[in-house]
Amino acid sequence: MERSKKIIIASHCILNQNTVIPEEARSKGLMKSAVEWCDQESYGIVQLPCPEFTYLGLNRPSMTREEYDIQKYREHCQTILAPIMDQLRMYVESGYDLVGGFGIQSSPSCDPGRGIFMEEFLLLTKREGISIRYFWQIPATDNGYFDEKDPASHYGAIS
Repeated sequence: MERSKKIIIASHCILNQNTVIPEEARSKGLMKSAVEWCDQESYGIVQLPCPEFTYLGLNRPSMTREEYDIQKYREHCQTILAPIMDQLRMYVESGYDLVGGFGIQSSPSCDPGRGIFMEEFLLLTKREGISIRYFWQIPATDNGYFDEKDPASHYGAIS
């Protein structure tokens, strides 16, 4: 079967809401609307690791962006992103199209515009010469429903 060779890089909890603190979870398992859209677009998904889960564990407290904005956490983010950078480099070298990223609006780590983890991710991609041109997002709503036609589901272009 011919593959699409199109890849989207997704925040961990899009495929696994079980890593989200209970008061912030937007579904019981995965973000079905986002996954179905990726399938319709023939996008393969590279799942990013969950930095909050790997840093503080499953039973961590709710924390703000400012509480995560410390050097130790940023270094942790860079460490867990190293294997992802290797994977993305292999995809690019093999002619795949990295169509963009998929973040979580209002997350202290994975908001495409202000999340600590996403800041580190974009710094590393830039350093590696890997182009991530656009970001979609799970909107900050109770159910986190993703609709590609809704402006709230788009963060936009990355400079």
